[in-house]
Amino acid sequence: MKLKQSVILMAVILFLNVAVSGGAEEKETVAWITQEEAALPAMKSSGTSTKGLPESENQPFQVKKQTMAGPIIKIEKPDEDQFYDDLIDILISFDRNPIGEPVNMESLRIVYLKMFGIDITDRIRPYIKETRIDANGIKFPEGEHEFEIRIKDNEQMESSEIFKIKVN
Repeated sequence: MKLKQSVILMAVILFLNVAVSGGAEEKETVAWITQEEAALPAMKSSGTSTKGLPESENQPFQVKKQTMAGPIIKIEKPDEDQFYDDLIDILISFDRNPIGEPVNMESLRIVYLKMFGIDITDRIRPYIKETRIDANGIKFPEGEHEFEIRIKDNEQMESSEIFKIKVN
């Protein structure tokens, strides 16, 4: 009976060692975007025709548009003006607008702004804690990466903000 218990105990220990070491390896190599996505050309302003529009509206759509009717978006980490060499910590919080309703985290969308917008929201969901994104040690390919964050409150008032991550 003791031999059978010892074999079962060793099998459980071996299984736990494999499971724990596999989980640790995954955390070290987390990436929100792939090399292939990073290699795509950056998103450009819309090339739609503006003929016949009034002069005040005769400007092409600009990617750097920000709206703040909904929740307040605070990008605490990373610093847009800093270049990063290694793994990056990300901390973005979403606060209720003083004249608005509570934040609806289900409405959160994060789009990687490349040749076409790549919705990476599902890749980020595991890092959502209450009304913030809190991620440590995220790997990004070399280059400049631009993202648009969009979020709504419970009354569907939306805010959006663009932020960049620069990697050496």
